[in-house]
Amino acid sequence: MDYGYARVSTDDQTNDPQIKELVRYGLTSHTIRTEKISGSVLANRRPVLSGLLKALRKGDTLTVVKLDRLGRNAVDVLSLIDTLHEKAISVRILNLGVDTAKPSGRLFLTLLAGFAEFEREIIRERCIAGLESARANGVHLGRKSSLTKHQRTHAQRLREEGKSVSEVARILNTSRMTAWRAMNPVQAVS
Repeated sequence: MDYGYARVSTDDQTNDPQIKELVRYGLTSHTIRTEKISGSVLANRRPVLSGLLKALRKGDTLTVVKLDRLGRNAVDVLSLIDTLHEKAISVRILNLGVDTAKPSGRLFLTLLAGFAEFEREIIRERCIAGLESARANGVHLGRKSSLTKHQRTHAQRLREEGKSVSEVARILNTSRMTAWRAMNPVQAVS
């Protein structure tokens, strides 16, 4: 059986152009499911798509007008298509002329997997670069200290005087772990 899925992100938008395209391709209105929900929401959290995915059986085909109707990024879309492929369900993307039941469609999946991996690596590199830049600019990363700078200095002085972690925690009215961190500050690594 061939099912269609049409999605728009907001109530201001309409599924009509997608529905017309799916009907023009040969689907009937009773096999087309529509939804108004953001593409950033994962497939398993979209009620209509989730229900459709549960209804699909081996040999069925899920047809969409555009790839981005299935998800916002390549990683999510690829994960969804892989899950369907494992269940012997094809995916057809009309504007790309892709059908995963054919060798050319499987090639497309391989390329999409490569792009998804590349996308993950780029995101990871950007995150690392952003963190390094923030550190270089003196930005403190992580949770704000519950102790003031004066209290941390006082904790280090108390350590030098031989006070235990428990004693410093009692004096500063804080937890033992917070006292230990204040007594043993991490030195910046260059």
